[in-house]
Amino acid sequence: MPLSLTRGARRLIVTLHNRTPEGEWLIGMREESDEAAIEALGHAFQLTGREAEVLYWVIKGKTNKDIGEILGTSPRTVHKHLEHVFEKLGVETRTAAAALAMNKVRVGGAPHGAD
Repeated sequence: MPLSLTRGARRLIVTLHNRTPEGEWLIGMREESDEAAIEALGHAFQLTGREAEVLYWVIKGKTNKDIGEILGTSPRTVHKHLEHVFEKLGVETRTAAAALAMNKVRVGGAPHGAD
């Protein structure tokens, strides 16, 4: 079971992995935060900062109206950002975009396989 240390919106997750053949323990550490997840989404899919923010909140199940309130913009503007996200991800729906993003990037973390 991982150890989680929290400071504000940031979380440090510490995980003890299997022992190496030499008898050494491997410890994994990763930061989880909204900001880290948004940055990972932008990097993974070549999104602008705002597009990555919109996709992040879609993954979290928020509506365009909710996302607009969170980001201080209109639902119509959110919709336009989503159109760009769909194009960049090669999908047609928010569900497909969320599924693709969640498969590529750990929600709240870095891309799978990142060191």
